[in-house]
Amino acid sequence: MDGELEGMAGGTGGVTVALRAARALLRVDTRAEAARVLREALRDLGGSVVDAATAGPGSLPVDVSLGVGDPAVVVVPADGSEATLAELRLHLPALLDDARAAAARCDRYQRQATRARTDALTGLAGRGEVDVRLGRAAPEDVVCLMDLDGFKSLNDTRGHAAGDRALRRFGRLLRSSVRDADFVGRYGGDEFLLIFSSTPLAIAEQRMAQLVATWSAEGPGVGVSIGVAPVDEHGSQAATAAADRALYRAKAAGGGVVRVAVHGDYPAASVEP
Repeated sequence: MDGELEGMAGGTGGVTVALRAARALLRVDTRAEAARVLREALRDLGGSVVDAATAGPGSLPVDVSLGVGDPAVVVVPADGSEATLAELRLHLPALLDDARAAAARCDRYQRQATRARTDALTGLAGRGEVDVRLGRAAPEDVVCLMDLDGFKSLNDTRGHAAGDRALRRFGRLLRSSVRDADFVGRYGGDEFLLIFSSTPLAIAEQRMAQLVATWSAEGPGVGVSIGVAPVDEHGSQAATAAADRALYRAKAAGGGVVRVAVHGDYPAASVEP
């Protein structure tokens, strides 16, 4: 009787593992999570992944990596038994199909999420992502607001296609001008925002002056004006407002220059008495 019960438990164990894995795969958000669920189910079925060169005849040549990390191409029963191998042959194909479908779903979601966060024209972060990053800005970060000089005239005289090309070119220049730790996004229209992470103000100003010079030499007949403001204890909103006022002074000076925010550029409510 005990032997019968053990046999029944062994027969249903694979089904239980498969159902548990299927439920878990419905909740994963990334391809890596789907791969983890698959590997855990494989382990619970009694399987183990080995190098193809060392695999014997009792193995299943199947890649269970889902493209995450190194390929895992050979599965064998951890205990070497025919019963475990039979369980793997029975349940692993369906598990692998479910895991691949979950991974593909996660990939689609990630692509959609990326498109939602990205400005379609320039490839930079969109306004929603800009606001999120501004909310995380900390003291020692530096906010830079940029506005293309003469952009409306470019649109009026050469058409919106020329304006779009200018925006795309400026976006490429911005991406190539920052570190991975920094952030660039399209603030709206022909206005862009850059956040230097943990950067001295003098360095940020120097980098922006270089950007102005490069764009002046390579740009399509329009310049760029930039306002720069460090984030202090009053937060990123105050720094953004100060950068905007500095940008206004840069435009008033004729454009094509960098202006650093001064004490009076910060909102009155944020300035210490």
